[in-house]
Amino acid sequence: MPGPACIIDLTGAIILANHQFMEILQISTESEELNINILNDESPFQSITDDIIKVRDGKRTSSYKNIMIKSEDGLNHYLMVVVISFFDEKFGKLIFLSGCDITDDYYYHSEQGRINALHDLIREIFRSHHLGQYPEEQLLQIISRVGKAMKVRFSSYLKIDENSLSFSIQELYLWSDRDGFIIENEIDELKNDTTFRAIFEELKINKPVTIRIANTTGIIRKILEERNSSSLLLIPLIRDLHLTGILAFWEESNTREWMQAELTTLLVLAGIIETCFSKHQIEEILVKSEQKFQNLIDQIGDMYFMTDKSGLLIRVSSSMAKNLGYQSADSLEGTFLENIVYPPEFWPIFLSDIISGEGVKDYEIQLNTIDNRIIFSSISCRLIYDDEGQLIGIEGVIRDISRRKQYGDLLSDLEWKLEQAQKIACMGVWSYDYNLERFRVSPEVFSLLGIPSDQNYVVFNDFISRTFPQDKNNFLHFFPLTVSQGKDFDFEFKIKLEDEKIKYLRIKGTPLIKKNVIMGSFGILQDVTERKNVENHLTKYTTELEQKTMELDALRTQLLDMNRDLDDRVRQRTVQIEDLLKQKDEFIQIIGHDLKTPLTPLVAILPYIRKKITDPELGELLDNSIEDVTTIRKLVTTILDLAQMNSLYMISDIQEIHVKDTIDQIINDNAYLILQKSLHVVNNIPKNHRIFMSPMHFETVLGNLIGNAIKYSYIDGDVIIGVIDKNDSIFITIKDEGIGIESEKISRVFEEFYQADNSRHERGSHGLGLTIAKRIAEMYHGTITVESEGIGRGSVFTLQLKKNPDVFLKKREGLIHTIKQQNDGNVR
Repeated sequence: MPGPACIIDLTGAIILANHQFMEILQISTESEELNINILNDESPFQSITDDIIKVRDGKRTSSYKNIMIKSEDGLNHYLMVVVISFFDEKFGKLIFLSGCDITDDYYYHSEQGRINALHDLIREIFRSHHLGQYPEEQLLQIISRVGKAMKVRFSSYLKIDENSLSFSIQELYLWSDRDGFIIENEIDELKNDTTFRAIFEELKINKPVTIRIANTTGIIRKILEERNSSSLLLIPLIRDLHLTGILAFWEESNTREWMQAELTTLLVLAGIIETCFSKHQIEEILVKSEQKFQNLIDQIGDMYFMTDKSGLLIRVSSSMAKNLGYQSADSLEGTFLENIVYPPEFWPIFLSDIISGEGVKDYEIQLNTIDNRIIFSSISCRLIYDDEGQLIGIEGVIRDISRRKQYGDLLSDLEWKLEQAQKIACMGVWSYDYNLERFRVSPEVFSLLGIPSDQNYVVFNDFISRTFPQDKNNFLHFFPLTVSQGKDFDFEFKIKLEDEKIKYLRIKGTPLIKKNVIMGSFGILQDVTERKNVENHLTKYTTELEQKTMELDALRTQLLDMNRDLDDRVRQRTVQIEDLLKQKDEFIQIIGHDLKTPLTPLVAILPYIRKKITDPELGELLDNSIEDVTTIRKLVTTILDLAQMNSLYMISDIQEIHVKDTIDQIINDNAYLILQKSLHVVNNIPKNHRIFMSPMHFETVLGNLIGNAIKYSYIDGDVIIGVIDKNDSIFITIKDEGIGIESEKISRVFEEFYQADNSRHERGSHGLGLTIAKRIAEMYHGTITVESEGIGRGSVFTLQLKKNPDVFLKKREGLIHTIKQQNDGNVR
């Protein structure tokens, strides 16, 4: 048989085998006994054990399968093995195994598959363009995919920099068929390896290099051993005759031979990777250059633009967009240049000048901004063409000269104003040439010196002859000093004109320097006669003013003495008034107490007597009496409360009040009126609510609010009293179903003597109850608010009080004490 074959029994023991089979099992051909069982764990046929058993047990009549067997020389052999059972008269049922060597066919298809995988990867790179856009991320994927396709132990990318001062080699990505991407650092040692230096020169001619561990030494061998690899394939990446990178493939087998087609494909892949890298670097350089150009344009403030041949702006600088009022360059692009040139009828002229001269330089135009402002501009532009000479459009730079225009207009205006100012200020300009001994002067100087204008020039003697003797020395001193020492001068002098008129003039000069040589001087000549006259008058008035000031000082001293005396009298009168006010408060308290004492039993006894009276007339008289007594008692209480609130000494007797019990007592005090109206008064306040306050003040406030709710409720109405506990305050609500309040009158219900409507103008109502209640609440840093939906819809009064206002009251008492001390001190 051409291939390995053998016969085994049902236990797996070999009965007969040919020469090829014995070589596979590494059995000497001279041995007569074959004590080998191919079904044991160490058998090279372990991978088809299940197939042999199924044929032995009759589950299959035959079976075939591809297996790999490693020979003595370490080579892998691939066999297609057929398993068939047959019957022998001597041994019974036996199994026949026959193998066909398919190693060459296996390697051919395996290598072709690797090449096809590389071709697919190359086509994918061309289609996606991702390698040029995201080189590092894509190279990472390429290293792993090529490693898988080549079926190698490791694949990596080595970055080479031979242009740096010290040659460097760096392993950026290292992929393992078992662990994926891993990190290693020993590759950098290769730059010092002499063997690799020789390989490096071979790689530079774009030639793949295969290194086998058996044929190398040094650092390369060390790295191969550390990575359990027997061979290394290096594929160069070349740019401009320089080695920029290496694709490295680490193979475990020392016998693997790389097909030329594989090497060629890997070289093509390396060339594509390097091309994409170069393209990416060029694009980065272009982007940076473009950004630098854009930054330069923006820094100098000029406006760069480019149009197509129709005049449409296809590229503009951010400075141009900003100057024209656009949000960004993108929002300006797509606009026709014609639309921003002002006025519109100027565009044909401007375009004609560009075409006729292939461009313009420092051409003044006006631009119209998005908010219709006009920018005076200077434009330099040219026509641009492609490589074939076809017109592309216009490219140029625009400079804003609005400020220069403004300065030009301003300068003309200033020159005119200077001329007018010189006339108004009686001022002239002069320059003196020492060599010619002449003055060049403005027309105003002739007028100031009284020289006829037809004289045309002025000489030094024209000044000296008119100047008073005491001022002549100034001219003789300062003018020569300006030439010899280069000093400025400024002095005044007096002249006498031919009409005997006197003038005061001021002359101011500075050296006239040309090419670092003092040629003379120049300056101004000003008439200061009016100023001198004013100064003389001011001197006179100053003397008079000093005399008047002394007189005023004397009067001021008298007035201060009078003010001190008046302050003492006012302070004494204030003390007297405060004493009278205190006596008034004490008097009101005594009178009120004297009036209230006899009324209290009447209020309690009369309702009791009324219940015993059956006579209608007498009952009506008693009802009126009860109402009058109640009214008088309330009026007295109101007067006492108002008097007490107007005093600085009204806060006292702070106690803990049980809110529910106190309100129940107030409801009982109004029992007669509640019974008369058949009202349903409900107190929903829980027993645990307490507050610190003067009992008299608490009863006054709640008595007013609850009394009003009862008084102004309709017959058979409901009055509901509730409470809300919130933070450091409680909110007591009194809700009735009575006559209500108009919305426009709600804001006035707390005013003194104000009553919301005529229905409240009844006996016993004086319009003070709510005013008193509100003042008491505010004394304790509380509030009272009211809500009503209108007439006949009832009202809701809400009283907000601090649970413990002691802190606030202490502050108030401290203030009162301070005021009293100040008053006592003033009295002393």
